[in-house]
Amino acid sequence: MTEQEVDKLLQKISNQKMFGETEKAIANLHILNNEFPKEKKYLALLASAYFDADSMDTAEEYCTKALEIDPDYAEAHEIKGLIAEKKGDNELAEKYYKESVSKEKPFKMGYLRLVLLYYKLERYDEAIEQAEYLLANFDKSRNEYPAEDQRKIFAQWLSFAYNRLYSSLIRTGQFEKAADKINEYVAFRSNYVKDPYQFLSEDELLFKLYHAAKETEKMKESEEKMLNHYMVPLDVVESMKKDVEQGYIESANPDNYTV
Repeated sequence: MTEQEVDKLLQKISNQKMFGETEKAIANLHILNNEFPKEKKYLALLASAYFDADSMDTAEEYCTKALEIDPDYAEAHEIKGLIAEKKGDNELAEKYYKESVSKEKPFKMGYLRLVLLYYKLERYDEAIEQAEYLLANFDKSRNEYPAEDQRKIFAQWLSFAYNRLYSSLIRTGQFEKAADKINEYVAFRSNYVKDPYQFLSEDELLFKLYHAAKETEKMKESEEKMLNHYMVPLDVVESMKKDVEQGYIESANPDNYTV
């Protein structure tokens, strides 16, 4: 199989996985594995595909084969972590995710898995630590990337990291810092999202955070934007203020919006 044929088949497999054609992806990955039985990448891809198909034992088997070839292969450790998490063993999942980032080569997805796991377990300080490290150390020139590459990393990891980071900051009472991170998030997406009404949910959250932090000038600016840019009715804006007073930052109290 030539390099061009491999690349073509890998693209086909990627599309099949994207559109939920997992059985077809597995069949094509077996073709690659038969051609290159000692290639750890294809073994890990098979493990990932079997994971998607809920065949956990088979997925683990292929992870083990990949690690026999390279005990430090981060992608295989990540998949073993996903398997453990799927089985409800969060402690073991954490162990594997930590192993995936302990290797010499930096591994972005391992840090993201730790962020998601810690957030799920409500270990917000640890989620913040890992998310901040992730944002500071990967795709550091992302603001200069072409729009298509920015969209790609946003979907792959950036949105998850920012969302869990500012939510964790909110849940630990760090409202000003949470607002800063939301503004970073919006600034990045504004590089390629030009719809002026795209960021309503982020601006609603900023409105609440500025009120929670009692940042007077920003409160005024934010309220002005809600009323005159998004055309949110005054009674809804007042209800959002009540939410803040009652501790509803990321959510809303329906009773405050009852006519």
